[in-house]
Amino acid sequence: MGSWGVAVGSVAAILLILVSLAVVDTRMLPVAPWVRSVVVSLSCASTGVVSWLVLAPVLVPDAAGPLFLPVAALGGVASYLATIAVRAGGGGVAVTLLFGVLWSLLVYVPTAARTFANSGAAGALTINPVDHGGSLAVNVASGAAALGVLLCGGPRLRTATISRTTGLVGVIGLCSGWLLWLAGAEFAVDDASAAILANGVVGAAGGVVGWLVSQRIRHRSVTLNSLAAGLISGLVAVTAGAPLFTPVSAAAAGVLAGGAACIFTLSRVGSTRRQQWFVVGSHLVAGAIGTVLLGLLATNMGFLFTGSVTLIVDQILGTIIVAGYSAVVSVLLWLILRTGATIFSGARTRTAR
Repeated sequence: MGSWGVAVGSVAAILLILVSLAVVDTRMLPVAPWVRSVVVSLSCASTGVVSWLVLAPVLVPDAAGPLFLPVAALGGVASYLATIAVRAGGGGVAVTLLFGVLWSLLVYVPTAARTFANSGAAGALTINPVDHGGSLAVNVASGAAALGVLLCGGPRLRTATISRTTGLVGVIGLCSGWLLWLAGAEFAVDDASAAILANGVVGAAGGVVGWLVSQRIRHRSVTLNSLAAGLISGLVAVTAGAPLFTPVSAAAAGVLAGGAACIFTLSRVGSTRRQQWFVVGSHLVAGAIGTVLLGLLATNMGFLFTGSVTLIVDQILGTIIVAGYSAVVSVLLWLILRTGATIFSGARTRTAR
């Protein structure tokens, strides 16, 4: 299969990830009619897709190629995740979409350009993190966006619920799409494909083990939500380095990411009653751990193989820069948009009177 065929398959896999996330994440979204919720989720995702299609050719003149459409689809996943906390924090549709557009233009597109086209601010700083599946642009950046919005506080809307059957279907679709994307990110079907899929499976299993063990120790309970969060954390942990992990190191990354994400998430949800902390735990925390561990465990590249600290320093600095930048941008955007919406609403009320 040619690279363009793999690219089309990758886009399909990413779209499956997006739809499945929208199902699994229902418990973090405000209560709304099903059709409305789906339309808003797809609209939020479209802000990332359109932002990449518009700005990428400017930042990366030679962007047209097999990577172009899959990275645009990844922008949909990133902007969807980045806007969950905005939607649950009382941001109306207009505010949420504007947040998605601005965040995608300012954060996702430059980060993705650096990841996939070796172009951007990190390159200017001579930082060269390894990121096979776009974990920095999608997981770390969107998780940091949710962190910034959640730290600003605001109203807490009642969230929706889903049946166990629907949730299970969503989890199966999510895992299938994620594994296909990890393999497709090579843009070739070769000897590495089987190893990538194996690392994805054991990483996901490790995430479940880490999450469930931590939750069992702290709360003595196991739920479908726990299973989903563990699977996501494990998959996120191996996204940056699926071709470079061994099955053992992939499992270790999954266990560590799942355990850390669980401890962080449950402590924050317990104290704030905001389910949106799952985005921060399962994406930012797990993504950061997986990306940094790659600098230690990457086959023939990591510190344990070469004794060199260059890669692990690049992984740490790249993660800190992306997370910090996304969080700051998100705080500023949310405060400005929320204040503007309040002023506009007050002006309309006075006019109506």
